[in-house]
Amino acid sequence: MLLWIVLLNAALCVAGGNVTRDVCKEQVCSCREVEGDLHIDCEKRSFASLQHLTGPSSHFYHLLLQGNSLSRLFPNEFANFYNAVSLHLESNGLHDIVPGAFLGLQLVKRLHINNNKIRSFRKSTFLGLDDLEYLQADFNLLRDIDPAVFRDLNKLEVLILNDNLISALPTNVFLHVPITHLDLRGNRIKTLPYEGILEQIPGIVEVLLEDNPWDCSCELLSLKEWLENIPRDALIGRVICEAPTRLQGSDLNETSEADLCPSQSGIDTSLVAPPTQEETSQSEGAQPTPYKPSRDASGPPTPGGHGPRSRSKSRENWQLKTKPTAAAGESREQLHNATCPQPCSCRSVGTRRGLGVNCEGKKLESLSNLKPKPVSAHELNMRDNNIHAVKRNQLLGFSSLHLLDLGGNNIKGIDNGTFQNQSELRWLYLDKNYLDALLAEMFVGLGNLEYLSLEYNNIQLIAAGAFSPMPNLGVLLLNNNLLKSLPVNAFLGISLSKISLHNNYFPHLPVAGVLDQLSSIVQVDLHGNPWDCSCTIVPFKQWTEKLGPDAIVSDLKCESPERFWKRDFRYVRNDLLCPNRTPPTPLSKTFTQESGTRSNSYLEPNRVSISVLVPGLLLVFVTSAFTVVGMLVFILRNRKRSKRREGNSSASEINSLQTVCDSSYWHSGPYHADGSAHRGFDCSAHLSTTNDA
Repeated sequence: MLLWIVLLNAALCVAGGNVTRDVCKEQVCSCREVEGDLHIDCEKRSFASLQHLTGPSSHFYHLLLQGNSLSRLFPNEFANFYNAVSLHLESNGLHDIVPGAFLGLQLVKRLHINNNKIRSFRKSTFLGLDDLEYLQADFNLLRDIDPAVFRDLNKLEVLILNDNLISALPTNVFLHVPITHLDLRGNRIKTLPYEGILEQIPGIVEVLLEDNPWDCSCELLSLKEWLENIPRDALIGRVICEAPTRLQGSDLNETSEADLCPSQSGIDTSLVAPPTQEETSQSEGAQPTPYKPSRDASGPPTPGGHGPRSRSKSRENWQLKTKPTAAAGESREQLHNATCPQPCSCRSVGTRRGLGVNCEGKKLESLSNLKPKPVSAHELNMRDNNIHAVKRNQLLGFSSLHLLDLGGNNIKGIDNGTFQNQSELRWLYLDKNYLDALLAEMFVGLGNLEYLSLEYNNIQLIAAGAFSPMPNLGVLLLNNNLLKSLPVNAFLGISLSKISLHNNYFPHLPVAGVLDQLSSIVQVDLHGNPWDCSCTIVPFKQWTEKLGPDAIVSDLKCESPERFWKRDFRYVRNDLLCPNRTPPTPLSKTFTQESGTRSNSYLEPNRVSISVLVPGLLLVFVTSAFTVVGMLVFILRNRKRSKRREGNSSASEINSLQTVCDSSYWHSGPYHADGSAHRGFDCSAHLSTTNDA
C-alpha cells in the first residue's frame, strides 16, 4: 500500500509538472531528534497548502504545523507525508475538512485539530486514519456530528471534544469505537442516553462532563445509573443540574431518583418545588434567600436544599448578596385573583406574594404568544422555548418584573430599547442562545439590574461601554463564548464584584482601560483560555498578583509557547515570560490622556519598542550627530578667529610702537634739550622683537 502511494504521488508530480521540496533537506522546516523521534517543526511558516512539500521517506516523524494558514484541507493534502505518526494542526483557522484530506496517513496515531473553527464532522472527515488512537478537537465551533464519523476508527481510544457547541451526541456515534477517555466539558449537552451511546463505551476509564446544562429529569436516570457502575475514579469533575429550577445547582450523584423523576414515584410534583427556606425555617427565624443561584456549575445550592454538599471555597457564593426580592419555592396555592397565560403555570413568589409565571419548555415562539398578557408578573420564566428574537414592544407593560429568564432559546437578536421600561428588573438570564454581539443600546433601561447571565452564546464582539446602562451590575457571566479580546472601557461605569470569562479564546487581557476598571472585583473566573505566555501577558499577570489567589477561580494555564504549555503563568517568572523586558525606570512612566490615570509603559514592552523606542533612538542619534558637527564647526571657527585676532593684535602693536617712536623722534629727537640721551625703551630693538614674535 505504501509503495502504491509513493508511485502515485510521483506520477502526479510528473504529470502536473510540480517539484516537491523535502522539508528537512532544503531546511524549509526545522527537523530535530527528540528522544530518538524525528520532529518536523513547521510551526508558523504561513503555509496555505502543502502540495509542493514532502516529508522524509526514510524516517517516521511527528509533523508540527501549528499556527499556519491551512484554513481548508483538500483531498490528498498530506499525500507526501505518509511517514507521519502524529499530526498537529492547531490554530490554523481551519474551518473545513474535505473528505479524503487525510488519505495516505495510515500511520498517524495522534491528530490535533484543536483551537480552530470547525463546525461539523461529516461522514468521511477522518477517512484514511486507520491507526488513529488519539483525537483532540477541543475549542472549535463544533455543532453537528455525523453518526458514522468515527465508524472506521476502530483503534480510537481518546476523544477530546470539550469547549464546543455540541447539544447532543447522535445515536450509535461510538459503535465499534473502543473509547476509554472522553472529554465533553463545556458544551451544551442536556442529556446522555444509555441506549445507543453510553452502552457503546463499556471500557471507559475517564470521562469529563462538567460545564454542561444538564437537565436533571427522568431522561438523566440512565446517566446517573451508568456513572454509579463505572469505576469510582473514572468521572472527573461533577455533573451539576441546570434544570429544572428546583434542582438547579445539585450534584447528579447526590440527587435521588425520586427527585430526578418524581412522576415515577406515583406523585406528579413536576409543577411543585420544594418548600422555600422561608417556610421551612420560620420556627428558627431564618431569613429567606434570593431566588436563584448562579447558572454557573459552581453555584450555591438551591433553597430547596438539594445543592452540593461540598464545594471549592474559591467557587462558592456566585449569587449576589442582595436583599431578597423573591423566593425559590412554588406555592401550591394558585392565584385565583390573577389571570395566568396558557399553557403556563402561575404561583405566588416573594415576601409580597407577587405573581410568578412559569412557561418553561412550552414550545413558545414569541413573548407575544402569552395570552392573556401577565403584565403584573414579578417573575417570568421563558426558558427552553423556541424564541428566535426579542422585539422592542414585546415587554411593554411588564413594569413589575424582577426576574426574566430567556435562557435556552434560539435568540439571535434583541432590539435596541427592548428593556427601556424594565427599571425594576434585577435578574436577567440570556444564556444558551445565539447572540454574537453586545451593544449598549441593547441594555438601555436596566438601571437596577444586578445579575446578567450571557454564558453559552456565540458572542464575539463587545462594544465599548456595552454594560454602562447597568451601573448596579454586580455579577456578569460571559463564559463559554467566542471572545478573543475586550474593548477599552468594556466595564466603564459599573462596579462588578464577580465576573466569569472562562472557556473563551483570550490569549491575554489588557489592563489599561479594561481590567483596571474592575476596582470592586471580588472573584473572577478565567480558566480554559488559550493564554499566550509571552511579553504581552506580563501586565495581566501582575494584575492577577495584585488581586490575590483567593479571587482567582481555578488555574491559568499557558497554551503557548510550547516551553510553558499547561503551566500556570502566575508561577512563571516575568524574566522567563519576557526575556527582553525593559526594567522599570522613572522615564518610562507616562500619563494616559484618555483615562487620566498613570500607567507604566514598561508593562507593555511591545508597544514601547515599536511606537516609542525605535523612533526615539533614531531622534537621539540624529540630534547627537548634528550636535557633534555643530560643536566641531564652532571650535574651528573659534580657532580661525583667534589667529586673526592674534595677527591683528601684533600688527596693531607694531603700528602703535612705530607711532610712538616716530612721535618721540620728531617731537623731542634722540636727545634731551640738554644734550643727554632719552632713558626710555629702545624703539628699534622692541620693534625687531615684536616682528620676530
